[in-house]
Amino acid sequence: MDSEQIAALKQQLRDEGYNIYVYSYPGGMCFPPHSHDHDTIHVVLNGAMRISMEESDHILKPGERFKVPADVMHTAEVLGEMPVVILDATPPRN
Repeated sequence: MDSEQIAALKQQLRDEGYNIYVYSYPGGMCFPPHSHDHDTIHVVLNGAMRISMEESDHILKPGERFKVPADVMHTAEVLGEMPVVILDATPPRN
């Protein structure tokens, strides 16, 4: 995704009421099974990652998004040797 697309996506999600966070993780990094107490939208900006939950795998490449519902156990893995940059969007905390 180019910088204009990323800026537009961030603004769209903010307009929908989400908080925006951008993270970078090294190639091959794995996240053990976990859950969150809120819905999370993951959008890959660069690189690729796999999110696995409920016996299904979801491969995300740049520009693709996936919503993990609150309290659902899932794992994640950065695919390949290149780092991944992801945007996470979460609802505001009360």
